[in-house]
Amino acid sequence: MKTIFYILSVLVIGTAAWFSYDNSNKLQGEIDLFESTSEVKSTTEDDIDEQEGILANTEQELETAQQDNATLIAEMENMKSREVLYNKSKEEAQVEIDEADAKLEELAAIKAKIDKQLEDEAGDIAWPQIPSEIKRLQELRKKKGDDLDLLNEHIAKLTKDVADKRASNARESDRLSKIRTKIARNAKVGAITSVNSTWGFVIVNLGTNNSNVTAQSKLLVTRNDRLLGRLTPNSVEASQTVCDLNARDFNPGVRIQPGDQVTIADSSTGQ
Repeated sequence: MKTIFYILSVLVIGTAAWFSYDNSNKLQGEIDLFESTSEVKSTTEDDIDEQEGILANTEQELETAQQDNATLIAEMENMKSREVLYNKSKEEAQVEIDEADAKLEELAAIKAKIDKQLEDEAGDIAWPQIPSEIKRLQELRKKKGDDLDLLNEHIAKLTKDVADKRASNARESDRLSKIRTKIARNAKVGAITSVNSTWGFVIVNLGTNNSNVTAQSKLLVTRNDRLLGRLTPNSVEASQTVCDLNARDFNPGVRIQPGDQVTIADSSTGQ
């Protein structure tokens, strides 16, 4: 009987020990799972915060780029409006020049007629009438001379007005030409021709000869109409510009490559 009781006691103690060990393992597994889940949750929350920061920065850069683009479009529209006004002024000036030329021709005909009348005044005159005729001719000559002087003054004034109009027209034409050139150079779209990631620079095919790019310009880089970032000129040459390649100026994960489009974000109208 004691033997049986001893065996039963051993079995009970063994069973209790096994259940205790099994529960301990299960509890440790639950603890490990909780710690792992907590670590994943913390890492996920950190990733979410980081991505929200990147998204906010990207949205701010896009808004700034859109504002810069809107400013550039407004400047170009303003230049086009000025061009229309200058063309209208040029046409009006040309009409005045044509009218002045016609007036000069009319006055020249009048002058020729007066000269002819002075020549025709001489003819067969009776001797007793010579003194009075001389007096009449002297008075007539004085009057015609006064008329001629007045006519010459009028011609001189019209000639000067025509010259002034032509000079003004030439200046307006020059300004229009410069405005057209400015519009074309502002709207110039270039491209990245070379990327050197080792030394941190890129080369853009926009320079002083084919665009309005300067050392102070901000260049927008796009690909398929999507803004990638900005470039800051380091060296502006005649047909190309060397720009610094800074990762902070581009959207996260973007890799600039040859063929990406480049436009000027800001410019000066410089009349």
